[in-house]
Amino acid sequence: MFELLYAGFAVAGGLLAGVPIALHMLRRTPAVRMPFSVVRFLTPTLPKTTKRSTIEHWPLMLLRILAVILIALAFARPFQRVTVAKAAESGTADRVALLIDASASMRRDGLREAVIAEIQKVVAELNEEDTLSLAAFSRSTRTLLTSSEWKQTEPASRSALIERVINAYEPDWLVTNTATAMLEAADEVAREQGTAGPDGERRVVLITDFQEGSDLDAVRSGTWPDSVKLDLRIVQPTATGNAGLSLAEDGRTGRIRVRVTNSGDAPVTSYSLSTFDVAGNPIGKPITAEVGGGQRKTITMPEVAEGQPLIAGVEILNDPHPFDNVVDLPLDEVGVVQIAHAGPIDTNNADTMRYYLQRVLDGNETSPVEMVDLVSADGIALPVPDTIRLVIVTDAVAEGLITSLNGLLDRGGIVMVALKSTDMASSLKSLLPENTGIEEASVTDYAMLGQLDFSNSLLTPFADARFADFSSIRFWHFRKLTLNPDQTQSVRVLAKFDSGSPAILESSRPSGGRLFILAAGWHPDDSQWALSTRFPPMIHRLVQLANPQKSGHLLFEAGQRISPAEISGSETWTLTAPDGTVHTPSALKAIADPALPIIASPEPESKATTSADNSKATEASPVQTASVSPTIALSTPGRWALIGETAEGPKTVSLLVTVAASESRTEPFPAGQLQALGMSSEIARVQNATTEPPTAAQTAQLDSTELESQQKFWRWFLLAGLILLAIESIVAATIERRRRLIES
Repeated sequence: MFELLYAGFAVAGGLLAGVPIALHMLRRTPAVRMPFSVVRFLTPTLPKTTKRSTIEHWPLMLLRILAVILIALAFARPFQRVTVAKAAESGTADRVALLIDASASMRRDGLREAVIAEIQKVVAELNEEDTLSLAAFSRSTRTLLTSSEWKQTEPASRSALIERVINAYEPDWLVTNTATAMLEAADEVAREQGTAGPDGERRVVLITDFQEGSDLDAVRSGTWPDSVKLDLRIVQPTATGNAGLSLAEDGRTGRIRVRVTNSGDAPVTSYSLSTFDVAGNPIGKPITAEVGGGQRKTITMPEVAEGQPLIAGVEILNDPHPFDNVVDLPLDEVGVVQIAHAGPIDTNNADTMRYYLQRVLDGNETSPVEMVDLVSADGIALPVPDTIRLVIVTDAVAEGLITSLNGLLDRGGIVMVALKSTDMASSLKSLLPENTGIEEASVTDYAMLGQLDFSNSLLTPFADARFADFSSIRFWHFRKLTLNPDQTQSVRVLAKFDSGSPAILESSRPSGGRLFILAAGWHPDDSQWALSTRFPPMIHRLVQLANPQKSGHLLFEAGQRISPAEISGSETWTLTAPDGTVHTPSALKAIADPALPIIASPEPESKATTSADNSKATEASPVQTASVSPTIALSTPGRWALIGETAEGPKTVSLLVTVAASESRTEPFPAGQLQALGMSSEIARVQNATTEPPTAAQTAQLDSTELESQQKFWRWFLLAGLILLAIESIVAATIERRRRLIES
């Protein structure tokens, strides 16, 4: 028994079927005309019409009626409501891979419920012989249910598998790599053997919010198997729009800034940003940010007044989806570093070394350095304060200060001596390495630096070929240093003049103290060193070596992997997560995850603070080997605290982890996005999912549509109608030809 999907067309066809009958019953002129002789003198009259009481050409009329009825039935889409045979018998067992989006954007209200409803709907559409697998994806794909598990489980017990998947489904904080997950699932479905019948369908059902921040680039460059269909089901949150926060830094000023990203479908364009302290208490008045839909705006955080608590973070107050509304800010307190100088204190005399030294230090805006003079204007020498770890000596000093300088070296400090004369060298004899010969060198025209040891930490910043050329620095005078052969292990030559005489020496103390000796000064009488571009970086490097940074911060996106040992510069470290969980080297297991890259840390002695755009370091191979330090994924946003025990003391680095800004772009892709990327509309079917279950009438309509799409009887009715029209044309032409023959 046939049923009609669109019965209205059948009714219209029945009405149109009466048209041929009416046409055949219309009044008409006599079919035969009789000729007469000359009738020119007669008055013309119209021929009388007769009412057809009988129908001529019954076959022609029936053909017309039947053609109209068949074409109308084709538009009515008839189908037969029969019980579908088992897939095993019909050969239509399907292979379905269910792919669920579990990225950070899926944390919006209403999406988890919508995903669960779609999972249940997909499972309800399967028959016992179909094969199902489930996987969740964000940056990488993780399997929740394999096809072998589904096949090995009795049909009556499969509901427990689905319940397990639903309970295990929870969105993470990572980015959305949709394209890779789609292609991997399609390849798996296409390769599997024995999971689909000869006439069965292989398809990937993708449940996602399909937001614009997801990565679809691989769809354009990848190859989708022609044998696999894509069923894209887009879930929607309870409220549209979303605003997110990300952290940025101004590399020039060091000011902290936050970037507000507003989605293109956001109904709100004015947001309030609330700053809070380490205890979570609000600080000051909220900041208003006007951000249009689909736009971004960067806001500089206000400076904290003296005596006020530091701003620990920022939060968006009036956004319906809070998953990306909070960022933690750096809490580094930039202190003033003090170094000491022993020599002339006239800061305005361009003939002294202090004049150039002061200008180098004054040019450092991000890390302020204060210089303390150990020798007063009347020649009184002061001992080196315990808080100072670097002393630069540019002139002869008193014996009492020599003792204090030796004490600094014994405490692990650094002393740099720039020898301006042999008399100065004589006053520092007890400070310099024993039996070091010092005499004035004979210089013809000028001398240059010829050999430099860039492996030493003082000269490491110049190791790059772009900065390794010191040949432009000319020395008019220098002191010739002769080393004691018995002290070659504790004294190291870092640079030589072109004559082979040492230019820079380093003498190491057992306590870790370091004495650097320059054979020439940087004042104009001795050299052009202070006027070169190599001088400021060397002084800053010296300050950094003496005062290594004990704290700092790095910026990361949720999901990136780090090596705590490399970042902290120590194999002994502790990493505390935002929820208080403590990770240690003994408890950390090296887990290789190909989808989560290892993030190489900066050099242990480099500045820890980086900009937001440069926080991602170069990716290395994720495969763990014996020589690779264990890594850990920064899985949740927030402030992670890494403390490493180094030779200089504890080093603390704050790891500020934020949700990727791309996850804040939650507006759905436009219709036809997959087709724009090269996927055929016959392969990809897109539908908007709903959290409301279909009504009984909707369910019946969906079942009827599915049956009709499988049977497609309309094709045969349309073909039969077209054939009858062709036959009708032939019959009508034949009748007309006979009528003309009779009349003639």
